[in-house]
Amino acid sequence: MADPKVLAAMQAKKFERYRAILGGKEGPSCFWDVVLITAADETQAFLFEEQLRDRKQRGYLPASSEYRVISDPPGPKIGNGGATLIALNWLRSKYTTSLHSMRVLLIHAGGYSQRTPNHSVCGKIFAPLPVGPLPGSCMLEMCLAMLCDIPPKAIPGVMVKCGDDVIIFDSDLVDFSRPGFSALAHRSPVEVAFTHGVFCLSNDHQHAAMQCRRFTHKPSLERMREYGALLDGKEEEAYTDSSFFFDWSAAAKLLKWFDESNGKIECEIDAYGDFLQALGPEADTSYCSDSSNALSEESASTSARIKVFEVLRGVDLNVCLLEESRFWHIGTLPELLHHFCGLDSFLEEAGGGGGGQKYTLQNGSHGLLYYSNGPPIAATVSSVINDEGGNVAAQAVIEMSVIGRGAKVNEGSFVSSAILPESAVVPPATFLHTLAVIPSTCGVNLKLEVGYVTHILGVHDNVKARGSAADILWAGVTIEKACHRLGIDTSSVWEKGRGSLWDARLFPVASSRQESATLALAFLAAATQTGATESKLAQGQVLVSLEESLAAKHAIAQLAHRRDVQNEVVAARGSQAGGVF
Repeated sequence: MADPKVLAAMQAKKFERYRAILGGKEGPSCFWDVVLITAADETQAFLFEEQLRDRKQRGYLPASSEYRVISDPPGPKIGNGGATLIALNWLRSKYTTSLHSMRVLLIHAGGYSQRTPNHSVCGKIFAPLPVGPLPGSCMLEMCLAMLCDIPPKAIPGVMVKCGDDVIIFDSDLVDFSRPGFSALAHRSPVEVAFTHGVFCLSNDHQHAAMQCRRFTHKPSLERMREYGALLDGKEEEAYTDSSFFFDWSAAAKLLKWFDESNGKIECEIDAYGDFLQALGPEADTSYCSDSSNALSEESASTSARIKVFEVLRGVDLNVCLLEESRFWHIGTLPELLHHFCGLDSFLEEAGGGGGGQKYTLQNGSHGLLYYSNGPPIAATVSSVINDEGGNVAAQAVIEMSVIGRGAKVNEGSFVSSAILPESAVVPPATFLHTLAVIPSTCGVNLKLEVGYVTHILGVHDNVKARGSAADILWAGVTIEKACHRLGIDTSSVWEKGRGSLWDARLFPVASSRQESATLALAFLAAATQTGATESKLAQGQVLVSLEESLAAKHAIAQLAHRRDVQNEVVAARGSQAGGVF
């Protein structure tokens, strides 16, 4: 088990170097030539570009790099592997002559984050964090800082990183000087290996960098035994994946397949399961017909996987063994609450030993990071609380929000992009997120350019699970019961009588952010009150789903709210901000 203090020291070293790069104390050749972020579609790409512009203006991103966003093409989902191919093709066309001398950081951030709906519009890569290299850091700065000392250790090529995890490791152990693919390999409990990729190595683990025999994706214990992936002759640990790197010769092989397919990607390709499993001297095609770990029904077919295997056959997979490291995934609401509220070592390790910074002002609590006293804590990320100390319970998270005087947020709740009115009460374990929408797109005649929908759920609700109104739970009650209590005809929730919370029409459209939060809380109270009779609350309301409200999002208004809250925090903190919000 890695020592949190040791990991915090590794992270602090990276933060110091990242700040040096920002301050111009490191030469431009010491950082990535291009940082390329993938988006699900052109609308999301536009939002990412707007936020990149804002981050650059605020001095958060090294000026020596180019920052670009590229969207997936219209049509079927293509996965992070397909997005990698699209990105490589774009890089080839953009940097015709200089490409093979460049070091590129490719961050996969596309998708609409169904498990963290607060990230659905602005993107998980721009999610605010309670810790980072600078006050007010988001996931992008965290990614850049954690990989800031890789370029000097790498030959020209591409580093692939997912946008929803934090990796803490010693970069002195990294060697990306070999041709082919090179990956970070973390010593992990076998329970972690079941849901990650696993590297199968020789018995000699004395060298920090070595060749991998083969790679297996989300293996069973039986498969790890068969492939000799378990460490030290025990069934307790294995080396698991996170980010990986490949040089331009390997990129050329992938592009050859892309060209032979006429630039068309018609299935979902996994950069880990479909690329890395084709590598190493013992790789074979046995995985190609295994659909047990497919990303979705649109995942790569057996024939597509075999083509990838043939293209990459013979390419080396090298690994950098990281005996002391940590992989933190931030992809679900329970994970966010657990990590941000001090219930594990995330704050210490990811914060470089600094933990949470505390800012309290005489006229209220403002903070890119405001914590209540002592763990477990309440984490307020980029928000304004209009009560001294705020009435925010432990193990609650408030982000990009304004909390009215006397309002209360109970334990285990997550409030995002909201304006809570005075004396509002958010029940325990509740997720509340307000989204700006275009009313006409939602079928609402508000005679306003901007409307608001507040998504209110139980923190542990399964947004993706599908079923009938009698099966799907919404904040602990079935949708059938909730609809009866609210006066909603269950046939109006889904067009086909079945669905999920993602596409259930349960959320009213309001004319202001504050009114929207008030209405959502009233809906939840009526829906979950035991023994409640049918109310008239839903009468006259146009109800939309998370999916429909996202399609009707008013992107500019949503970004404007985030900036307004950030600017208010900056103004309130004044000189405490140290020149950066």
